[in-house]
Amino acid sequence: MLTIQGLSYAYSDRFLFKNLSFDLVPGELIQLKGRNGSGKTTLIKVLCGILKNYEGSISLVNNLDSEGRNEIFYLGHKNALKDNLTVLENLKYDYRSDGIELTRLKENLATLGLENYFFSKVSDLSEGQKRKIILSCFMASNKSIYLLDEPLINLDEESKKIVSSEIENKINGGSSIIFTSHEKNILATKDINLDEYAT
Repeated sequence: MLTIQGLSYAYSDRFLFKNLSFDLVPGELIQLKGRNGSGKTTLIKVLCGILKNYEGSISLVNNLDSEGRNEIFYLGHKNALKDNLTVLENLKYDYRSDGIELTRLKENLATLGLENYFFSKVSDLSEGQKRKIILSCFMASNKSIYLLDEPLINLDEESKKIVSSEIENKINGGSSIIFTSHEKNILATKDINLDEYAT
């Protein structure tokens, strides 16, 4: 469970959002909404610990699994892949694939149409194909909380359906998800409009 109380974040002298409070409970799917620049990506980075200089409190309950691994999966707006490595090499060294069998990742890559690209350099792939590499980790992971920034960006329609279905499966399995998206494929159980917390 994730509890946010009085959360505020500012760039320079301007608050992107101020005094934001909410709970993320098991099985909940929250969509962050708001105009461009309202702080959706910033909020996700704050929640996953990338950005530290915020006001308010963020409380995580039972955020470690039985082996002490963090129970939060973060998917950023950018894929953060190494262009000089192959698809499988990226997965081997990426923290998001930690603890996941390579066979499972290969299966997910094939499901997303990348079965012929295992040994291709990432620099040779399209933006949509790069996105699928990280989404293969998302599909294979088993975390309690997912923070997803534009998970469907640059995907073809079939892949959007596959990923949207996986999001639904994780929610039905008791995981919780906070996401941003301009797509309508994902049906949230709750919306948070950051425009309402602007100053």
